[in-house]
Amino acid sequence: MEIDASANSIHIQSLVVHPDFFRQGVASAMLHYVLRNYNSTIFTVETGLDNGPATELYLKFGFREVLQYDTDHGVRKIRFKKEMTR
Repeated sequence: MEIDASANSIHIQSLVVHPDFFRQGVASAMLHYVLRNYNSTIFTVETGLDNGPATELYLKFGFREVLQYDTDHGVRKIRFKKEMTR
């Protein structure tokens, strides 16, 4: 997992699980850790639009879709945002 922490928000730049550990709760555990331990009210993350498992994970954790866009390489991306009260 790679995190970009600014004064006002946390952006999850990368969340990757080795294929040998898919569907074992590893991504959920990492995401849960970040949401509990980083003192921010805004969390954002992006993934490919066709990445169903990642989209399901972020929606399960209360993220909401805020943007879809195409990269310069023609990949359709989706951005999610979660706002928390502390």
